Amino acid sequence: MSNEIIDGKARKVLIDDIDTDQIFHQSLLTIHDPEEIKPHIFGNLDGYRNFGKEDNTGKILVVGKNFGKGSTRQQAVTGFLAHKFKAIIGASFGPIYYSNAVNAGLLLVELPEIANFSIEENDELEIDITQSLLTNKH
Repeated sequence: MSNEIIDGKARKVLIDDIDTDQIFHQSLLTIHDPEEIKPHIFGNLDGYRNFGKEDNTGKILVVGKNFGKGSTRQQAVTGFLAHKFKAIIGASFGPIYYSNAVNAGLLLVELPEIANFSIEENDELEIDITQSLLTNKH
């Protein structure tokens, strides 16, 4: 990634143990076009079923621990890229998901204490990659 500073508004889904089936349901695995994947992101996660239909361009997703656990599902990565998220910040990531995301060019930032940060929906976040620093500019 060429930019050392990543900034964007927070999109908060601070829930632990979100698995790939909650990110992108297994019944939709025949869909491979990113634009067709996009509206189905979190379609199987209670309280977030319309997430994929909302504009998330340029946002930074804030999630809990063990995000993307479970089986490999490339659509669970592709959907966030299609939404044009700048990064996903989480306490930890499932190892397969982490590998798939990094290989696809999706920036993941592991921050074990993310649940202790005061971050609200649409807060202006700044990630300094070089300094390993997260700033909430509100």
